[in-house]
Amino acid sequence: MGKKKNPYNHYLNPSFCIVFVLCLLFCQDKTNAQNKNENARILGVSLGGAALYGGSMIVLNQYWYANYPKSKFHFFNDNAEWQQMDKCGHFFTSYYEGFLGFNVMKWAGLPANKAIWYGGTWGLLMQTPIEIMDGLSSEWGFSWGDELANTLGTALLVAQQYAFGNQVLRPKFSYMPTEFAAQNPNLFGDNIYENIIKDYNGQNYWLSYPTNSIVPIKFIPSWFTISIGIGAKGMLHGMAKDQDKDTRLPHYERYRQYLFSFDVNLSSIDTKSALGNTALNAISWIKFPSPSIEYSRYRGFKAHILYF
Repeated sequence: MGKKKNPYNHYLNPSFCIVFVLCLLFCQDKTNAQNKNENARILGVSLGGAALYGGSMIVLNQYWYANYPKSKFHFFNDNAEWQQMDKCGHFFTSYYEGFLGFNVMKWAGLPANKAIWYGGTWGLLMQTPIEIMDGLSSEWGFSWGDELANTLGTALLVAQQYAFGNQVLRPKFSYMPTEFAAQNPNLFGDNIYENIIKDYNGQNYWLSYPTNSIVPIKFIPSWFTISIGIGAKGMLHGMAKDQDKDTRLPHYERYRQYLFSFDVNLSSIDTKSALGNTALNAISWIKFPSPSIEYSRYRGFKAHILYF
């Protein structure tokens, strides 16, 4: 017997994506772009984005999910895993995929109120098919927790752009190498590049807010911000019960960290150079190393002269 057709395949087909984006494009008023160059940019960005979107979904399906057995669409509750650090990753990724999409659409010539919908929702559009593919794999399942985090990341971007015309509250990311990665390299990777992506123990996620918006003092520079962050330590498996059962690994106390720190909003610094400003914008999602205060139920309050 032949294989049954995957009912979600049309979401992974680049031609479907191109048609969908072109429908959005040509249903707009002609006044969206001020000249032919902007029309060409919008068309190029739309086609390029659609091809990238469809192509990445096909590659992911063929080179990752194809190696695992398929199943009927199902759900999986993983909300208790990794002290929810994986959910922070979904939130962060969805926000910045949308942030990139928004800025690309603005560059192409769309007005901000349309760019935020056509570009700012890229994060949710990119992440949701991955959840669907998880739901069709017997190894995983569609996670409502992941999808909620994806939605909240997109919502933070869209809501701020509508309310303030700017991104006031910015998610940030930092990573510090840990002793835990070496204990389970099959899960966390065996080099620093894999560790950054896979080792939830070393990841920290932050929300940064301009200090002079809280204390309106003129001598406080606009780039100086405060950050509230979250992290977790002691995790060698996603669930505590699995970690306790694995006698091959040493025992660690699992605990969550709450962090307070200062930060630098690199995108607010004007270098008087277009290339310099672009470079600072490109790395503005990274949390700047600075003095920090940590609190956890395991260690109480702890001050760090420099924390990343």
